[in-house]
Amino acid sequence: MTPRDRSEPPSSPGSGPGRWSDLDRPPLNAAALRRALVREESLWTALDVVPATGSTNSDLVEAARAGRAEEGTVLVAEEQSAARGRLDRTWSAPPRSGLFFSVLLAPNDVPVPRWGWLPLLTGV
Repeated sequence: MTPRDRSEPPSSPGSGPGRWSDLDRPPLNAAALRRALVREESLWTALDVVPATGSTNSDLVEAARAGRAEEGTVLVAEEQSAARGRLDRTWSAPPRSGLFFSVLLAPNDVPVPRWGWLPLLTGV
């Protein structure tokens, strides 16, 4: 979060945003994220940050099919314009309004009846 402009009165809960918000945050630092997450002992094998995409899931699936992404690849986007969620619902998010990412997993050792647990375990 960025500092508030002191010339503006602070916002109180329910009164709407002031002149600052979380959207003012600096862009994600891809190099710092790679240093923190992509290590020899880590599940994450690669990490890319893009400024905007339709869907991190769609992009990562396409990269995997083309042989440009391996298991453990993380794709992070600052903005998504055609994302899909539960029940195939679509949504979009403006730049820097959240953290949007997909991780390529290959659950070869997980029995199909247990695949439903993967999203929950990923969120933990």
